[in-house]
Amino acid sequence: MNKEADLEKLEDVKITFGKSAFAPKAMHCDNDDSKMERAAIEMPISGDIKVKLNVFRCPKCNEEMLGFDEAKKLDRVLVMSRIMSEKSFSFKRRLSYDGDNFIFRLPNELTKGRKHKEVEIIPLESREALIRW
Repeated sequence: MNKEADLEKLEDVKITFGKSAFAPKAMHCDNDDSKMERAAIEMPISGDIKVKLNVFRCPKCNEEMLGFDEAKKLDRVLVMSRIMSEKSFSFKRRLSYDGDNFIFRLPNELTKGRKHKEVEIIPLESREALIRW
């Protein structure tokens, strides 16, 4: 079989998503096709960290599912939990002081060689912050 000939036969496909495709108003259970009900839960992550999520729960089998927005929220909390754990990856940098501000440099490998004009600094505690570029 000639793979190039097969690729030439492929047609472009246009895919569109509805406005609520990633934040569904309703879901059906994969197990028994029942219409799932909305429920608010508090999910323990680690230690004292918990996250409040709006899930869909099957009234028959209690299966729970998340919409995209809630799954994204959960993913961010899991990442933050990992960052705050003692076992997370980290590296140390020296701080310089120019008289008004503290300065540190990010290694090129961390930024994947891209130049960034600004970063967002999100304070977590008095001596901790999340830096996003």
